[in-house]
Amino acid sequence: MRRALGLAVLALLCSGQACPSGGLSGKPVAVNGKARQAMTLRVRLGEGFQDNTVSVRVDGKQVYDRPNVSTDLTISRADSFDVAVDGPSVQLEVAVQGGPTVRRAVEPAQTPFVEVRFIDGALHLLPLPAEPPML
Repeated sequence: MRRALGLAVLALLCSGQACPSGGLSGKPVAVNGKARQAMTLRVRLGEGFQDNTVSVRVDGKQVYDRPNVSTDLTISRADSFDVAVDGPSVQLEVAVQGGPTVRRAVEPAQTPFVEVRFIDGALHLLPLPAEPPML
């Protein structure tokens, strides 16, 4: 039973954008005929989510879409995920169904972590140079 659960979790973690071939390995990725080092952007959904449907796009491509996202108040975290990116700057868009949408340019080489908070009906994107500690 434990092994089956572990395999199911691994399959979920490595589905879609989370584990593209070559992207998280640090191998160069060809972009417009030039090899470029792939980077990882970690997005953490933090405080304020209460049974929300949340979607995230990077440069217009859907990378996250989940219902029932709720913050665990003991660690101030609802969810987190990694996205392989290959540009010096990406456009990050986060939306709450029936609520706000926020867009912001992020430079993963300088700020590889983004904390998203949903406070007083507004989404806040906080690009950070280091991963914030869990409380």
